[in-house]
Amino acid sequence: MNIHVMAKDTLEAQGVRWMIESHLPGIQLMVWDSMEEFSEAVQNERPDLVILDMDSWTKSSEGFCDLLQRYRIRWLGLSSERIFQTAYRALRFRAEDVIFRPISPEDLKKQIQQIRYQTRNDQKFISNQTGNKVDAYTIDYPDLFLLDKNRSYPITMVAFLTPNREALPLVYDALQRYSIPGKHKLFALSDFILCVQENERIESIREIYHSFLSRWKDRMDEPLAIVINIDSSKGSLKKTYQQTRQLTKRVFFEGYDIILEENKQLDPLEMDPFLTPLEQRQWIEMLETRNIKAIREWVEREFLTYDRPYPDPEMVRIRLTSVLAQIRRHMKAYNLQSLSLEASYHEVFKQIVHQSVIYQIVQELLTFIQKLLLQVQEQIQDGPRTLVEKVLEMIESNYWDAGWNLSACAEGLRMNKSTLSRRFSAESGQTFRTHLHQVRIREAKRLLQETDISLDEVARLIGYAHQTYFNAKFKQYVGSTPLAFRTGVKR
Repeated sequence: MNIHVMAKDTLEAQGVRWMIESHLPGIQLMVWDSMEEFSEAVQNERPDLVILDMDSWTKSSEGFCDLLQRYRIRWLGLSSERIFQTAYRALRFRAEDVIFRPISPEDLKKQIQQIRYQTRNDQKFISNQTGNKVDAYTIDYPDLFLLDKNRSYPITMVAFLTPNREALPLVYDALQRYSIPGKHKLFALSDFILCVQENERIESIREIYHSFLSRWKDRMDEPLAIVINIDSSKGSLKKTYQQTRQLTKRVFFEGYDIILEENKQLDPLEMDPFLTPLEQRQWIEMLETRNIKAIREWVEREFLTYDRPYPDPEMVRIRLTSVLAQIRRHMKAYNLQSLSLEASYHEVFKQIVHQSVIYQIVQELLTFIQKLLLQVQEQIQDGPRTLVEKVLEMIESNYWDAGWNLSACAEGLRMNKSTLSRRFSAESGQTFRTHLHQVRIREAKRLLQETDISLDEVARLIGYAHQTYFNAKFKQYVGSTPLAFRTGVKR
């Protein structure tokens, strides 16, 4: 294998030479310190791999990378800057990868070994419309993300997903070693491995990947899902990739250790991710009565009975956080702030955000609710609550209702409104109205930080009928407007 290196300085270039020659015997390596000489040598000698410093990027670097593409020469980037611009350039000009300084000998060795393997084995050919032979799968990452050109041949895209992304390199390695018939190319993405291959009969495709899944399960404990997208439309690779990515969302609802096949795109089911006022009241009642049976039935009916077409998993996650918000209010109403419960609460939140399968999230959520309600029951049995505690509980349970006020609270406690106002102020040190505004503004801050919903919707969800009034109160208690708080801009 012939490698040409252009590093930041001569000392670093010699260090790269030493790393490669000491770890990979048999490599022919040339080091250059002049871009002009480097470019000329690449054109004359056509190396198998070029290693290029990206920190000194200029317009001529783009021309050089175009040259590499024209001659189909693979290249690796070296950089000290882990920024979007570096990644974008590497993607745009089809780098195999970028190695960031300080350079790890193991990373460099792994990349070169992989490229050497691909250089030896990726010599397949496909026919274009004129019948000429061209390099088989010259498609690369930009064809999936940036370009939008129609192709002249049908393809199948196959995505391989695991719940643990650290296992994806193992999947990639297993696919490289597995004998996939026909023309194909593998892509290592951040959340799954993608195989793009020529179309075959669906029976053959099923047999190939059922065999691969069976072999994987025999050797590995890591769950694996395979999503097959058969596309005969001859549209753009970018569009087919986007369809395939959309299809991978089915795993959230159907789980792992399965093969999912699809040959048409279904639009996701529309859904409101937030609880309605009626559903919020229902949750308040279920939590207040500690009706775990009703809670379990509601959660399982709401989150475990989806059918195709499925909603967007992100909408389901938001809906789950809406349920968790009701539970959080209940915790605050009963002053449940033990380290154990707080840790459990945050673990459930992390599961909602990151867990890859819905039924595992539901299981965690129900386990947490049961633990919480048991602690509430124990706390209630310890003795009666004070008037302030009762009022605070009612505020936490009703602040979202714009029509709920001191009169409604007094009615719920079967007290005179004036007596309640006077006693609450004397015992808590602040007025009922002040505390109600504080709770509403606290929830507004959470929604502004954790969601992208409009300011008008935020105002409605926390109990303000008019956004103008909400803006004024928010600025009074926080010192900035809601928009400035969300964007971090001082106004």
